[in-house]
Amino acid sequence: MDTNQTYDSLGPGFEPESEKKGKKIPGWILLFLIAALILTAFSMIRFPKVFQEYQIYREAKQRMENGETSTALGKLLEVVEQHPNSVPVITEFIDRSMEAGYYDAAAYVMDEYLAGKNLSDKGYAQMMEYYDFLERYYLTYDTVESLLSELEENTVNSSEEEMTAQVEACKEKLQQLLENPELDSSFIMYYLALFSEDRNDYYSWLKQCYELNPELFDTRVLLGNAARRLGKLEEAREYLDAALAKDKEDHAAWRGLAVLSLLEGDSTKGLELAKQAYDLYPDGTYVRDTCIIALCENGKTEEADAMSAELEEIQGFLGEDLQAYLDGTCTLQDYYMGD
Repeated sequence: MDTNQTYDSLGPGFEPESEKKGKKIPGWILLFLIAALILTAFSMIRFPKVFQEYQIYREAKQRMENGETSTALGKLLEVVEQHPNSVPVITEFIDRSMEAGYYDAAAYVMDEYLAGKNLSDKGYAQMMEYYDFLERYYLTYDTVESLLSELEENTVNSSEEEMTAQVEACKEKLQQLLENPELDSSFIMYYLALFSEDRNDYYSWLKQCYELNPELFDTRVLLGNAARRLGKLEEAREYLDAALAKDKEDHAAWRGLAVLSLLEGDSTKGLELAKQAYDLYPDGTYVRDTCIIALCENGKTEEADAMSAELEEIQGFLGEDLQAYLDGTCTLQDYYMGD
């Protein structure tokens, strides 16, 4: 059978070559091809061009669910910066950042890369919902920041008694802000906790903050440490484990779990966890202190002395409580459970 006859039997578009010669391409096909090329070019602009970058985009949510939040968002931000016109990548970053409580990052990308972009009705509604939240969040931030600046100005050269009175006045103003529906109550509760000297009040404000917005700042870690000081060790572990489930690189959570292990008598595990925190961020608040104490609890006094000397050289002094522990006048329980 002739080849061209075989093609002819397959239908339109497969006519014999002799019949194709001299035929013009219909106008609607030309229009279709042009439109397809335009859409292809547009999609290339809107979406990552490199497979590796596409993988970062595609796997961002899964990596965050696996506790790689900071790493996933960091890499996704790099893709946003490399493809500033890719709406899917930009909105993915904003979605993931808002979900994890990285509000500053979300606001930055929204302002820097999303402005002026075309969105679907659904996408626009979602971004406006984020925008409204961020407006409220930053209004609260500015309001609280104003109170803190006022407090700082009022306590310059003040006596201890005057300073105490000013702090109490600031706390009262913060509590009054809770009645303002335009402000973010969880944000205010977080700061009310930081102003609370009583450990029960501190724990209570953090708990209320967490119930309203568990992703705000480092609330999980602070709650874990607060629960530990109240003797609620199992609850403390739950909060700290939850912090690590969100981000495996949370040095403060590793440090908190190290303290729990030391208090429970597992000094080997405590040192392992303390070193994990130290490796992630040696300059983190209390990370060096905890590592020094964990070394002492494991009988590694030479290493502890060397790290203490290094810390003293950096800071110019050792903390009073740490010095008391090293001198033997403060026990492990006193250090981590006492006032």
